[in-house]
Amino acid sequence: MINWQHFTVSGIAIFILSMAIISCSSKQKQTEADYAKEINDWHQLRINNLLGPEDWLKLAGLYELEEGQHSFGSDSTNDLIFPPMAAPTIGTINKEDTTVTVQVDDDVVVTHKQDTVSKVTMIPGNARSGTVLKHGSLVWYLLERRGDYYIRLVDEQHPNLAAFDGIERFPIDQKWKIKAKFKPFKSPKPITVPDILNEGMQDTLHGMLEFSFKGEKYSLAPLNHPEKDDKFFIIFGDKTNGESTYGGGRYIYIPTPNENNTTYIDFNKAYNPPCVFTDFATCPLPPSQNKLPIGIPAGEKMYKDTQTY
Repeated sequence: MINWQHFTVSGIAIFILSMAIISCSSKQKQTEADYAKEINDWHQLRINNLLGPEDWLKLAGLYELEEGQHSFGSDSTNDLIFPPMAAPTIGTINKEDTTVTVQVDDDVVVTHKQDTVSKVTMIPGNARSGTVLKHGSLVWYLLERRGDYYIRLVDEQHPNLAAFDGIERFPIDQKWKIKAKFKPFKSPKPITVPDILNEGMQDTLHGMLEFSFKGEKYSLAPLNHPEKDDKFFIIFGDKTNGESTYGGGRYIYIPTPNENNTTYIDFNKAYNPPCVFTDFATCPLPPSQNKLPIGIPAGEKMYKDTQTY
């Protein structure tokens, strides 16, 4: 199963907050003010994550590593060209099969866990869970995607952080919190999730979510396991895409179903994929099952204020 947490900008903290609020509100009907506070609190935590631990606003580069040795630094003669604040030449990155080694030039300071390093073998991970190297305000780490290796570069002082002033949203409307029925399959089925690299990511689909809106029935394919996971991840498209929302769809987390196979899809918590913030993310796109034939004017609108070097 694919670790979809990597593609989110909300993270576990937002889901925990959502579940706590859902638990409380299930005991009594929420007022309009209480519901608005729930959505605003959720969104504020999402913004705090973007400006804090998440890297999407800070991404400064994504470099695919071919076999062999690659020079890197800010000078245009390097194989991997870093932003101008980097040293002209930092060193070399060598890839031999699945082993990636960084050799740092003698007169350049690169640190790993606050210790200066001259040579280090990088361990890939999700986001910053593997080997993380730092040079000035620049941070980089190794990603592995379906057998390919990439260096992801972050600038801790990226201009996007200072320029960021929030994400426009549709008005909060409780009608977009919709009860849904999970219809499990007799046996799991494969699903192909497209991405912006035009490569399909394979996952497992355990059933479909069915819901009604204005008398019409619709369905969505949720990712994750209905019993082993506490949340479904949904990548969906709708008729607002390419106009008021991102053309590549939006994401949403919802609770996995209860003992009666029911849950709620709260479209007010629909949020932008990382690709709206940077050209250096590899976002999954809505599978064919999740392209809704209606507009969903709820949740986040398109974000257009990112800067690149």
